[in-house]
Amino acid sequence: MKTTIVFSDLVHEGHSCNAMPYGVSLIAAYALKNLGDEIDIHLFKFVEDLAGFMEANAPQIVCFSNYIWNTDLSVSIARKIKEENPDSIIIFGGPNYPLEAEEQQAFLETHPYIDFYIFKDGEEAFLALFNALQGRGLDAGALKQSRLKLPNCHYFTEGEFVAGDLLPVIENIEDIPSPYLTGLLDGFFEKSLVPLTQTTRGCPFKCTFCQDGDLYASRVKRYSPERISEELEYIAQRTDVPELHWGDLNFGMYKQDLDTCHTIARLRDKYGWPQSLDINGKNQKERVLEAARIIDGPDLAGGAVTLVTAVQSTDVDVLREVKRENVSTEDMVDVATRGRAVGSNSFSEVILCLPGDTKQAHFQTIFDLMECDINVIRSHQFIMLYGSEAATIASRKHYGMVTRFRVTPRTMAPYEAYGRKTFAPEIDEICVANNTMPYEDYLECRLFNLTIEIFYNYGVFQELMTHLRRCELSIPDYILNIHNQIVSGDHPLKEIYEGFLRETKELFQSREELEDSLAQPGVKEKYLEGELGNNEQMMYRALAVFKHMDVLHDVAFRAGREILEENGHLDEKGERYLDELAAYSLLRKKNVLSVDEGETQTFHFDFGGLQACHFADDPLSHYKPDGIDLEVAHSERQKKLIKDYIKVYGLDNYGLGNILGSQANVNNFYRRVATV
Repeated sequence: MKTTIVFSDLVHEGHSCNAMPYGVSLIAAYALKNLGDEIDIHLFKFVEDLAGFMEANAPQIVCFSNYIWNTDLSVSIARKIKEENPDSIIIFGGPNYPLEAEEQQAFLETHPYIDFYIFKDGEEAFLALFNALQGRGLDAGALKQSRLKLPNCHYFTEGEFVAGDLLPVIENIEDIPSPYLTGLLDGFFEKSLVPLTQTTRGCPFKCTFCQDGDLYASRVKRYSPERISEELEYIAQRTDVPELHWGDLNFGMYKQDLDTCHTIARLRDKYGWPQSLDINGKNQKERVLEAARIIDGPDLAGGAVTLVTAVQSTDVDVLREVKRENVSTEDMVDVATRGRAVGSNSFSEVILCLPGDTKQAHFQTIFDLMECDINVIRSHQFIMLYGSEAATIASRKHYGMVTRFRVTPRTMAPYEAYGRKTFAPEIDEICVANNTMPYEDYLECRLFNLTIEIFYNYGVFQELMTHLRRCELSIPDYILNIHNQIVSGDHPLKEIYEGFLRETKELFQSREELEDSLAQPGVKEKYLEGELGNNEQMMYRALAVFKHMDVLHDVAFRAGREILEENGHLDEKGERYLDELAAYSLLRKKNVLSVDEGETQTFHFDFGGLQACHFADDPLSHYKPDGIDLEVAHSERQKKLIKDYIKVYGLDNYGLGNILGSQANVNNFYRRVATV
């Protein structure tokens, strides 16, 4: 008789981590390869589907992935399964698990319904655990009483923590069958999940804030080019989602990645997919640029690639403390400039309040990235990730970290299992101060991050800032001037910033205090209605960009006019250029998701020609004294792209924030210009 095994990679309804259940499917594929007819496997992504299956069946083994975005949901459903079916064996695995034995034991004591935890890589470890269980008649209690130390496997029994030795990583990862090519993931294409795959495993870098920063994952292994090509073709034929997400930690850094880029270029030409993906290779500038050139080449519609340079900080003290190796400033400038020439987006990530961080260091990091002309500068909160060195007790104490707790956005929806409703919101622990950054400075940095999101990211005013750069004016000074005007007095955007700051402060001293708050009457409803618990940075940016674009243009161009006039760069023609540029820019970007809006207008500057050269030319060389009629409208390709993103994320405030926070190159949403 076959053993029924369930693999679940649960996600909260509407959450942005809506990718294929790729990680658990790799373990399932490896188990099927080695166990064949001995097992019957079922994969789940959504609670509703899992609950329906569990109510009609009693599988012997139920496995859950454990990531920062689904821990509380998974443990809540696992607890209900154990209550209904005490003989079901509950197995957890995934990176959101402590590194230190003392904390690992505490985790398992806190969640007694978890029978076994697989630490680090799961394919061989799950196979060993299954064989041990099968040898004892699938009796988890008997196996625990034996105190058998299984590789990569932890469990807690009768007050004793049992941990097996770590297996070496699989040398030939080609031994793991493709979950796509074996058909394991076929049923998930119709659910509009984002395709997720990988070409390599491992990362050579040792960043302390990352769950992949320890030595275990330092050796990089690669799948064969034939498998990669076949898998991507398989996905392209079936998906209706415009994005491709990588499980690779450094795609674009290795020479073999260029072969994959040629495959992607072929698929874009053949299927029009993918429309967006990241290239995030570190320390290999020329290879990363070549990868972008291949995918966004002259025979293809550009703008699919986002070139990611996740610097986290440019401050040498911070980088030393977190063991981070960054790309040089010169290389970042070159990547941004040459990437833009083929239509690629440039993107950099910064983490606020890392060890050694200060307000000055955080602002300077953003200024440095602006000077590099990086198109998107995204600042993240420093989340205490289980499995990272930075989250250990010793690290917290050494750096004087002050942490607070919040509900992870979009994780409050109720779920029903076994006829009972349950709430299982995820709870983040974030660092809001340390021995070099007080809480007040943290709040000031957060407000500045919002200004960057609204007035800088995705080149929303790239045409104007290119003009300022041509006049050798400082973009950091320009953006800082806008920021100071907004936060220092009464301003048209005051309500946006006050709402953002209020929600930024929705923090609790402890997890227990937050849970007590959630238990109070009416509080859950406030989260469900969006009054509490939003991704404030993305949501308030979305409110500004999608609903107040005319106000943003007024603020941005008034500040631009001021800095140009102060520095003697504004004459009569310059005034006319700014006026017409503001009108042209607003036509392209106002109500940008409304695909049926378009307009023809007369200008005295050939903005079509300027757009074609990314505004690199002197605008006066495109002056047309008799005027030129320009049509500003979405292309058919843009209309489809926008509709695809709306289908995946929706149009409520959270969905709009997710569109802006996704891999989408929002530059591709701005209306095209054509001469009438």
